[in-house]
Amino acid sequence: MLNPSPQTKTRQSGAALITGLIFMVVMTIIVIAALRSATLEERMAANARNRQVALQAAESVLRDAETSLFAAGVAAAPFDPFTPASFTVDCTNGLCNKPAAGATPRWQDDAIWGNAIVGTAGLDGVSEQPRYIVEIVNVPVLGGGGGICPKVLYRITARGVGMDNSTVFVQTMVRHLPASC
Repeated sequence: MLNPSPQTKTRQSGAALITGLIFMVVMTIIVIAALRSATLEERMAANARNRQVALQAAESVLRDAETSLFAAGVAAAPFDPFTPASFTVDCTNGLCNKPAAGATPRWQDDAIWGNAIVGTAGLDGVSEQPRYIVEIVNVPVLGGGGGICPKVLYRITARGVGMDNSTVFVQTMVRHLPASC
């Protein structure tokens, strides 16, 4: 067996150990940074997906509202579009009267969405089924031929909610004319 000489023992100062420890700390920092970046990117992708699901749900119920409420030749359910009296201040059955000048639009009031109309198709992948409200924007105006034609401008606002409660609003304006105009 070889015994190290006293001269060799004094020359070893643990430089390899210190270098190895520094290398391990640097590698640990790099791995932690990579994990944080990957986790952040995964959360961003999930948020983008949830927002996209909410947008698709809102657009789906908006198209459903347009076709079911204002289809040509259909006496629209759940309301008669030629009866502005069915539109109320508290948006009963999702039908909202024109707000006062300078007032906050109805669709921005969270309490209104409890009275909103739920879309006909049940959608998967959302935390809440999409809803819509119909706001009357103006009352009948002068029509063609000099007579009064009940042209009424409506704003349909649809709200979709994704799995993480991300909320998207989509709006369209509809000018409804009876077949006699």
